[in-house]
Amino acid sequence: MTIVFTTETIRLLTLFENITNVPVKDCFVDNDTVYFIVEEGKIGLAIGKGGSSIKNVENVIGKKVKVFEYSSKPVEFIKNLIPQSKQVSVKENGNEVEVEVRVDKSDKGYVMGRGGEKIKIYKEILKRVHNISNLQVK
Repeated sequence: MTIVFTTETIRLLTLFENITNVPVKDCFVDNDTVYFIVEEGKIGLAIGKGGSSIKNVENVIGKKVKVFEYSSKPVEFIKNLIPQSKQVSVKENGNEVEVEVRVDKSDKGYVMGRGGEKIKIYKEILKRVHNISNLQVK
């Protein structure tokens, strides 16, 4: 899947990189939150000491910021995306790649989000970064 950036996302991406000095792989906006996917091993730099870099970016852009660490391995990336995951299985059906993530029952509501909003974001990120078409949380 080809990632298309709007003028706003390019502006946000550049701003984030300038403030944190961390290269960004992907960026997209959903309502009042901006999601950044940063290079492997750079998540600590992106967050900053005590979250200072993230707070600084949030103050400048006026939106909430979420940062996830990229991995070229889909299973590792999913574990970075959903830290509560206990088991991740990837199935390929021809052109489609499906992922099943198992979490504790107590974490399921948190992972899904109110009205499934978090799961929609995770699906969007997985489609953009690793071309994964479906995500199921069990």
